[in-house]
Amino acid sequence: MKRMKFYFLLALSILFSFSACGKDNNELDFEIPPHKTKYEKEEGAIRIMAYNVLRFVHDKNDQYNYQTIANMVNEKDVDAVCVNELDSFTMRSNRDYQLEKFAKALGDWDFKFGTAMPYSGGSYGEGVATREKAVRKFTVGLPKGVGAEPRVLVVMEMEDFVIATTHLDHVSSEAQIDQVKVINEAIEKEYKFSDKPVFLAGDLNAYPDSETITYLKEDWTLLSSTQPTFPSHSPNRCIDYVFQYNNGVKCEVLHTEVIRFLKSGNPATASDHLPVIVDVKILGRD
Repeated sequence: MKRMKFYFLLALSILFSFSACGKDNNELDFEIPPHKTKYEKEEGAIRIMAYNVLRFVHDKNDQYNYQTIANMVNEKDVDAVCVNELDSFTMRSNRDYQLEKFAKALGDWDFKFGTAMPYSGGSYGEGVATREKAVRKFTVGLPKGVGAEPRVLVVMEMEDFVIATTHLDHVSSEAQIDQVKVINEAIEKEYKFSDKPVFLAGDLNAYPDSETITYLKEDWTLLSSTQPTFPSHSPNRCIDYVFQYNNGVKCEVLHTEVIRFLKSGNPATASDHLPVIVDVKILGRD
């Protein structure tokens, strides 16, 4: 009788244990951690995202996952997204004008594509998409130098701020620094005395303690986290960033995050990089 009572109590204990686990799993949202869902963009803040999207083809279940990534961007209430590794009318990407398709999926956002080099019957480069209409757009070619490929700077000037992206060379720090020099010259020429803050977001192919990032910090302030952004499944290095140009316009960083969990899509399968966001509030010139 005692043995039967023991097994009965043991069974009840196991049953309640599983019930408790089931309750916890229902209460907790494992797709988006609670500390992420509770954070909301403050009124007046600008949310910037840097995202290397790998031509929108990383997810093998969704070959051209424009809408999935657009849904992820909109879920995070982003104002400007800088996207790297884009095809434009290439044979390998179904002759899609990728940035245009992405901008339409976002909800007819404004956009600017920059060609880094011809490729596969079309071109390959970078782009920016913004929720609001830009007042000005331009690109600046960056030198290949001793690196693997030529690169490009893409700039969209908004009513209150300037957002730019680039994708620095992936084999040579010397080439990266030469490319940063051209970026600095272009931004200084256009915005040194501007009352607008200038943000640079993208895949810089350099670690936080690298010569390239150290050099960049002479004229720019790092705003984003240095948590790992690559590779997306098991990130172990930071190579994606958001910077602000030092032209005397003050901004307050309200929030920064490397995004790993979303309801609308899985960042780990959408691309081989994780997206990075920064929320800033413009305070004005010194």
